[in-house]
Amino acid sequence: MRIFVSYSRRDNPLSRLSEIESHLRHVGNIYIDDLHYPPGVDRQVAVEATLAAADIFIAVLSVSYTRTPWTRYELSEAADRDIPLLVFTETGAVRTTQYDELAPLVYTIA
Repeated sequence: MRIFVSYSRRDNPLSRLSEIESHLRHVGNIYIDDLHYPPGVDRQVAVEATLAAADIFIAVLSVSYTRTPWTRYELSEAADRDIPLLVFTETGAVRTTQYDELAPLVYTIA
């Protein structure tokens, strides 16, 4: 299973990203950009290709997530591709949701 993790760098230091990775490692192949970005490859191309191949999309919600154009783009692309969605909240809770439940949050704050 290929898992794409979408997050705002502003709110997620490498230590938090590593923690998320360790929790998901047993589930499948995880892509967290700052941890798995292949050197020598255009970062945008790597993100878009990995997102296009994802089986699960995880949004790590935070204040900056809703204000960052790139994370809103990732969320929109995942919704358009109908990739199953999981949400990690700032408190560490994990829940499933529908894209339309996140739309008001993402698009009204932006």
